[in-house]
Amino acid sequence: MSPLLLKGPPVFQFLVCLNEWIGIDWTMLDPAYLPLVIFILRTINLTLSTVRMLVVLRGRKLSAWILAVFQSVLYIISVAGVLSDLQNPITILAYAGGFATGNVVGMWLENRLAPGQSLLRITSSTFGSAIREAIHDQGYGATEIAGTGKDGTVSMLYCFIPRKRVTSLQSIVLGVDPEAFLSVVHVRQLSGGWRF
Repeated sequence: MSPLLLKGPPVFQFLVCLNEWIGIDWTMLDPAYLPLVIFILRTINLTLSTVRMLVVLRGRKLSAWILAVFQSVLYIISVAGVLSDLQNPITILAYAGGFATGNVVGMWLENRLAPGQSLLRITSSTFGSAIREAIHDQGYGATEIAGTGKDGTVSMLYCFIPRKRVTSLQSIVLGVDPEAFLSVVHVRQLSGGWRF
């Protein structure tokens, strides 16, 4: 164990002791590969964090707990790897780079998985009925409500659709009315009503 780490703050000492308890000897790894291993561990850690947040938002307690355990273990291991070689700025940059990359990979994965439902809210000043029909043609329900906007009467439409279909349905709506105002709200739970 590095004498520098033994003199460090208690949290560093704890992580070093935990690292030894787990049985990872970072000195056995070729120093050229240490930054790469730290980068990969931190990237996976942050990706799991994003997936865990999705699971939490869906109310899945057991899955959130399991992901949190794995995420915590990876975090501790990656921090221990950085602490094993504090004199090397590349390991610190690898840790930071893994953090940033994990965020991006997590966002990409979240968009690919796109679980759940969304509420698409559409406001159109002239093509409300045509938009409603275009949505119905895609097999989804849409409710049209009359409202008043800055320039007079507008149609407000509400449509619940799977998140994976939001982008394609937005394109269809804008094809009917390029000036339509759209907003998307992610929905935690749906019950009742008509759904495709």
